[in-house]
Amino acid sequence: MYRDECERLLGNTKHYKRLARDPTPDIQEEISFLMTKGMENNWLTEHKAAFLIQTNPKIPYFYILPKVHKEKIPPPGRPIVSGIGSSLEPLSKFVDFFLQSLVRRIPTYLKDTTDVLLLLESISFDKTKELLITLDVESLSTNIPQEATLEVISNLLEANMGESITPPEFILDLAHLALMRNYFKFEESFILQIQGTSMGSTFAPSLACLYADIFERLVVLHDDNPYRDQIQLYRYIDDILLVWTGNKEEALAFAVWLNGPIPS
Repeated sequence: MYRDECERLLGNTKHYKRLARDPTPDIQEEISFLMTKGMENNWLTEHKAAFLIQTNPKIPYFYILPKVHKEKIPPPGRPIVSGIGSSLEPLSKFVDFFLQSLVRRIPTYLKDTTDVLLLLESISFDKTKELLITLDVESLSTNIPQEATLEVISNLLEANMGESITPPEFILDLAHLALMRNYFKFEESFILQIQGTSMGSTFAPSLACLYADIFERLVVLHDDNPYRDQIQLYRYIDDILLVWTGNKEEALAFAVWLNGPIPS
């Protein structure tokens, strides 16, 4: 059953593409080119460049965690890519260093359970007039569009980096490589992720949060949303917490409406 579920997930040609060979040597060459560019322009020290290059990179591998809480037989799998020691792991960590500060500025961002509890204590909630609702974004990490996410990152870096030694365009180059060349191995096959990013990647949560923030601002919290006056919305990555001032039927209609702009 485990292998069948892996094959089912990897058979999604919108998310994954089989490769003819191991892309590690090509990726190493691309990373080396960027490191040379970074040092020649004094954007990187030799120490940082050495951190970003894995001398003996490991090949990332794919596995799943069965979602036993779904109470389905067989249980669906949560796709994970272990990239520890891989070519792209240092790039993901380096980029995430810059993205984390942007994530913390998101108005609706919730850090952890304590943050949620403090939020609930701070709001006025009338059970006779309001509903407490949760929603879940389906497979957010693997569903975010790569090009659109990179555009979001580019705009945010340009607007917030200031006088950083490492310019936004170079950080974006590293992010582009880490996201668009995100590959792994399953059994004897090399596979490229062509949609979203993989759970297990260091910067995956930050990418998901920043893309979801744009979606919230342009769709959910925008004045054109016909349900805007009925919601107070806060979220933690892909779990959404709502205080809803309408009725249950309107809330269900809102959930359907949310899938309109981006059906995935």
